[in-house]
Amino acid sequence: MAIQIRGGNALNYRGDVLLLFHPSDVKPLAGTLALLDWRCNAAVSILWKRKPDLFKFGQLTVLATQGKVPTPTVILTGLGSGEEFGRDLRKEAYRLALDAAVKLGAGKFALEGIPLAGVHEKGVLDDLVAAARPFEKNGRFNVSFFSTDKDFTLSLRTGDGSVASSG
Repeated sequence: MAIQIRGGNALNYRGDVLLLFHPSDVKPLAGTLALLDWRCNAAVSILWKRKPDLFKFGQLTVLATQGKVPTPTVILTGLGSGEEFGRDLRKEAYRLALDAAVKLGAGKFALEGIPLAGVHEKGVLDDLVAAARPFEKNGRFNVSFFSTDKDFTLSLRTGDGSVASSG
């Protein structure tokens, strides 16, 4: 497994699956998810209106992008209420999303970090690595992590599970 940190917009990523996350108590949609919604003719907003528990914690929804973005599939993962959300739930949200991507046969996928108040982005990546470790046995896959904080690098090699970070 390789994790690559990138800048830019995750919707421009060319891969198998894009993993996006959203809390249940934040309206309207914001950031990358709002842009995806706009590009897909309000598909996410319409789905959320019809299915109010769309962003309940652990709820997974697979969307076909129908050519609206370069990545053909998006997996939405609900984060539940922001008041209840912490590092343990963030790791579990990453694990659930990664598991869904692997089950779809994704070899290359991208995600944005799930921020938490008071936690530096390095902590976000530490949680992603912890969630990804069980999937190392599934063979080679690449994760692109879209970040605004590019003052460090992180690599995770398949096999020995070693992690190196610098910056």
